[in-house]
Amino acid sequence: MVIHNIDLACFLPKGHAACEYKDNTLAVTTKCAIPSQRFASEHLSINSYIYLPDKYKLPLRIDMKVKIDAPGLYILLGKGHINFGTLWSDNRRIDDIVDPARKTMFYHNHMDMNKLTDISLLYDLNEMQIIIDGEERYYSKKERYMKAPAFHEMNENGFELKIACDKLVNLCIRAMTVTEYTDTCGILHSGVELPAAITKNEVIAPGEKPDFEKCISLLPSDIQYEIVKTNDYLKSLKPLNFKRQMEKNGNKITYVASNYGVSYAIYLSNDIFDHSVQWYLITNGKPETWHRKADRMEETLNRFASKSPDFAERMFHNMDDCVGCSWNCLARTRYRLYDKQKTVCHGKLKFKMSTSGFEDVRTFIEEINNLVKESGTANER
Repeated sequence: MVIHNIDLACFLPKGHAACEYKDNTLAVTTKCAIPSQRFASEHLSINSYIYLPDKYKLPLRIDMKVKIDAPGLYILLGKGHINFGTLWSDNRRIDDIVDPARKTMFYHNHMDMNKLTDISLLYDLNEMQIIIDGEERYYSKKERYMKAPAFHEMNENGFELKIACDKLVNLCIRAMTVTEYTDTCGILHSGVELPAAITKNEVIAPGEKPDFEKCISLLPSDIQYEIVKTNDYLKSLKPLNFKRQMEKNGNKITYVASNYGVSYAIYLSNDIFDHSVQWYLITNGKPETWHRKADRMEETLNRFASKSPDFAERMFHNMDDCVGCSWNCLARTRYRLYDKQKTVCHGKLKFKMSTSGFEDVRTFIEEINNLVKESGTANER
């Protein structure tokens, strides 16, 4: 048995990942969106991450103490990955380290946000296990690598270990140990039924009509307060005149200003969420007829650029970068600010999962409302 107590300062960044070691903690961020839920082909593999220069052989155990403030965290070993702390809609939470299968692989990957969490991954020759904060979350004797013809050669060469996080996420790594075993890493299976994977916003029962307050009831109290505050604010805005829509299963709350083609959406997943603004596509009819009723994203950004350049830069950075999931996509949009330009998925502007994120939402939408009012006044003259 060889125990590697990892010096966190030895991690190296690749692609758009950035890391800094300070006060016994490795802080990691990603400056560009990654295809974290689109593992359908080689060109959509995660290419922004931090990694260790050494490689490791099975039987293998990885122990780490980490914290994230928003979804999600990704551990990549060999050709595979394991996702942690992602929304219910993440339908590909595990892929095999040797032979990634193009099929749904679920497990209960929940972890608390803003809290140091202990994660253990055990890759034995005939068993595999995932433990989060001492609780067994996944166990299997039927992983594809266990019988894959390519495994022995790949194992002799060793597996590269990488770590990634989504854009707008602050990842903190406090400690990591990698242990290589001679024969077995001694997995102890609990033998009890493992917790079921989260596959929807579970606060709403099947067939139950979604209620606004109930849909957000599992979120932290400060986030609930911000959602209610934002709800009241958006409903008060004129002339945008937002209308609130509740997805039938309670998974999404959308505010639509249909006369102006802009919407704000909150994607709910029990105690975590995501939220964004976009100038939505009208998809009635054939794809070649799809269009936006309006797209005043650049105009809004430029207004901020003249009075609050730092805010304009931050919002431009927060846009959901296109990762090229479809060659014939009709929804990607190119935006410019100053001398910068980027291609954005669905023209979407994302926000942090925090109090400051909601402040940004209200600030940005207020400027859209002012723009619309001024345009209307100008048209009346």
